[in-house]
Amino acid sequence: MTLNRQAIRQQFDREMTKARERITTTPNGEIGWLVQFIQLDLDALTPSEWMVLAYEVASFTEVDFSQKHVFPVVSSCGWSVQALPGETQQYTLPSRKEAAHLQGTIRGYLEALWTNAVAPITFSDLTVIVTLPGAFHDRYGSVLVATKPKTKEFEYRVAVLLAHHAGRIRPCQECQRIFLAARRDQLFCDPRCQMRVASRKWRKGSKKTSRKEHH
Repeated sequence: MTLNRQAIRQQFDREMTKARERITTTPNGEIGWLVQFIQLDLDALTPSEWMVLAYEVASFTEVDFSQKHVFPVVSSCGWSVQALPGETQQYTLPSRKEAAHLQGTIRGYLEALWTNAVAPITFSDLTVIVTLPGAFHDRYGSVLVATKPKTKEFEYRVAVLLAHHAGRIRPCQECQRIFLAARRDQLFCDPRCQMRVASRKWRKGSKKTSRKEHH
């Protein structure tokens, strides 16, 4: 039984590593992955496709010490699905319901940003933990943000990403798909949407000109 649990832990860790690699190699990295995630139809995913995504969602919340000025985040609980029986904090994965909740919540934050230029993110149960030197740095103590439930840990990481990229995330003015703008004045997700809008304007202008000629 002990060997079996050890094998499950090792397999879980391998899958989390692969998930992190998929996220970081997504075009535009973490923010590119996030934009894709919030627009996925979770109900359309096969069980194997969902399992791949579940590991990615779990991996997204993990501490990334390469990001400067970002407090490490810990959670006092895990996701609701136990990859290892009896484990309620580590070795857990999100359910589709938790992932769907995150999709709706993040879309709400984006709508608030687009409408009001501000997106308040509330943490009902948040603890700041101060550590002595040695935990994360040889000379300095550290500050960790502890959240509950696990979805709040995910939201905290989203907040940090939005602070850096919010000006680039916008809905396409033609198809409403959320995309990352390469330029400040980019209004459409791709040239096809831009061409459709231009064609409608041209046809509209052409009809007006035609009516004027007949009069």
